Parts: sequence; structure tokens; C-alpha cells
Amino acid sequence: MTSPSPAPTSTPTARGSRRAAGRVGGVVTYAVLALVALTTIFPVLWMLYSSIKPTQDILRDVFAPPTTLYFGNFDAVLQDMLIWVKNSVLVTGISLAIILVVSALAAYAFSQLRFRGRELLFVFMLVGLMVPAHALVVAGFKWISVLGIGGILALILTYGGWSSFGILVMRSFFDAVPKEIIEAARMDGASHWKILTRVLLPLARPGIATVTIFTFLWVWNDFVYPLVYLQRTEDLTVPIGILSFQSRQGVQWGPQMATLAIATIIPLVAYLIARRQFVRGIMQGAVKG
Repeated sequence: MTSPSPAPTSTPTARGSRRAAGRVGGVVTYAVLALVALTTIFPVLWMLYSSIKPTQDILRDVFAPPTTLYFGNFDAVLQDMLIWVKNSVLVTGISLAIILVVSALAAYAFSQLRFRGRELLFVFMLVGLMVPAHALVVAGFKWISVLGIGGILALILTYGGWSSFGILVMRSFFDAVPKEIIEAARMDGASHWKILTRVLLPLARPGIATVTIFTFLWVWNDFVYPLVYLQRTEDLTVPIGILSFQSRQGVQWGPQMATLAIATIIPLVAYLIARRQFVRGIMQGAVKG
């Protein structure tokens, strides 16, 4: 009998070729990622340095960096911007509080309580995620007209109904809590309210951060509902205020860039504050999925 031949081993030349191919692949990958990052970051950088350029300089050379620092654009919009930011913060803050409260209470009911038609009601609630919010703007405007409300209050009541996403996320986190923890709390005499506030909500902080970030961005950046609902100049929010720099004579690019730069700061700060919980919530949601 002949002994089996030894397995062929790779030669130094082959190993070197593979390492060279790996380095080339790595360089190409990083180059592509750098290009994607540049295309993502450049519009923001262009907005920031355009905000410190006079309008005539922007029109003369759109992409050229500023030669001198010009803060007249911020002086021109600061007074109006404070009003718009105040209105946006008021609408977003109250709407977000309503959504978080409704989402937590409804998610607790769907997760921990047993009642007839629970799953059917939950599926019916999820229909709200399938219907685009802006498809209901006409019906919403008719309802607020019938009820005789308008302005900021109409926006808050409308946004407060955008709770389907929050209920879905919060229920998934509540369902992930081990049943033994909840049963131990019940054996200690904890009520439903104490189980929600002292057991489930502290464990669902990543989910709360996820709902907060997404809802904040949706409400803060919404354009259609404020455009339809707001009639008075003093009630304008930031997206509608930015529109005021466009007229028949053209666009005031300098003040508009300054307004956009200021409007970008608040969502960015909100994300930086909650980014760790937000990323944790996304990761945990991916694992559960």
C-alpha cells in the first residue's frame, strides 16, 4: 500500500500574493468609505461656512470657502430665530412627553395585562405605522376646524397621536424583561404603577432613548403640518420660518444658511446627549429581531 501524499502547502509567493491582495482590498474599502463619508459631511460643512459669507459672495462662488468671517447673517435672523426655536421646542417637548406617556402605558397594557382582543387591538394600532402621517393632513385640518382649535395647540394634539412606533418599541423591551423579576415585584406587593415606573421603565431606558430621538427628529423637522395648521406669523416653527427667506425676488442665501446652521444645533445636541442609550436600543432591538 502506498502512503498518502502530504497535503500541499502554500508557497511563500502565494502567501505574499494573498497578503498583497488583502492590502489592496483594504485600501479600496477605506477609499470607498472615505468617499461616502465626504459626500455625507460636505453638505453640512458647506452650510456652516456659507452661513458666515455674505449673500453676494455665495452667489459669486457657491463652493468657495469664506475669505473673511461675516456674522451679519446671524444678526439678521437672531430675533426671528429665537421665536421660531421657542415654538419648535414647545411643540416638540409637549408632543414628545405625550407620546412617551401614552407609549409607556399602552405598551405595559399590551405586554403585561391579559384581556380579550389584546393582539387584535395591537395589530390595529400597528396600522398607524403603515399609513403615512402626511396622508392624513387634510382630514386632520378638517377635524381641527370642526373643533375650533388651531395654531400650536393643533400641532401638539396632532403629534401626540404619533404613538404607534413608541408603543411597538416599548412593548418589545417590556416583553424582554424576565418574568421572574415582575413576579417577584408582585409578590412584594407592588402595584401595576410601581412595576411600570420602578421595574420596567428603568430597564427600558435604551428603548425610551430610541423613541425619544426618532420622535424628536420627526416632530422637529416636520414641514407639512405646520405649513397647513399655522396661520399666524408668531406661531411659526423653524422649518416654516426658513421658508420665509424665499420670495419672488429670490432666495436670501446668507440668512437662510445661518438659520439652517442654528436649526441643526439642537437636534445634534439632543443626539449627542442620548447617543449611548440610542445605540444600545438599536443594538438590543436588532438582537431581539
